[in-house]
Amino acid sequence: MRTVAVLSWREYRAVYPLRVVLAGSLPRAILQAVFIAYVGLVAAGPAGRDFALVGGALQVVTLATVIKGGEILLGDRIFGTLHRMRLSRIPLPVVAAVRWWAFVVEGVVGVLVAATGACLLFDRPALLAGMWAASGLVLLVALSTSAFGMAVTAVTMAYRTDTFIANVVSYLLLALTGAVAPLDRLPDALAALAHGLPMTNGLLAVRGALADGPWLGHAAAEAAVGLGWLAAAAVLLTLQARRARAHDTDERI
Repeated sequence: MRTVAVLSWREYRAVYPLRVVLAGSLPRAILQAVFIAYVGLVAAGPAGRDFALVGGALQVVTLATVIKGGEILLGDRIFGTLHRMRLSRIPLPVVAAVRWWAFVVEGVVGVLVAATGACLLFDRPALLAGMWAASGLVLLVALSTSAFGMAVTAVTMAYRTDTFIANVVSYLLLALTGAVAPLDRLPDALAALAHGLPMTNGLLAVRGALADGPWLGHAAAEAAVGLGWLAAAAVLLTLQARRARAHDTDERI
């Protein structure tokens, strides 16, 4: 497993060298948080700005854990190396989970950098300190969204619309998890559905911690949701492997 982790880091550095992260990924994260915070300011004043800033910054994690993370398995499918990993004594879901760790780190760093940039721009030092203090909860959300990203990848890896679907799912999380508006603004059915998605309960935990309110129950719910999606990802990857063996291809043409 240590070898998998080390090779995953080398692969990450080859695909996303430091100059690309500094010139592309991190500025994009800051701009996203600033834009969403500005929308909140226009819609609901300073309180809306702070609400949207927290959600917009936290949603940055999905750029790494849902969109980029899925590319590692998609790349293996495209280059014909996926079947070799299935021959390993280590199950593919375990290998995939270990390979995801670099994107977990990028996601946490992206959230904190986005929050820092947006809070400095809007002169919100107290909110900035609170976001850094809640970095453990940010890590929890990064892990739960990684499990969700694995499940999404397990479904989309057989199709040629995988990148499109990953982006759509990422923005669905932005719309449905209470990132830009309170959950009570959603229809009851969607609000109930949102609690089964990653980031929803994590956002509630972060907002609770920022307000010195209850957060532990929300954090526990986020962990439970993440474990559920991790189990779903393992099942879906196993079913995809069976289908690939039966049809001699990982693609559905």
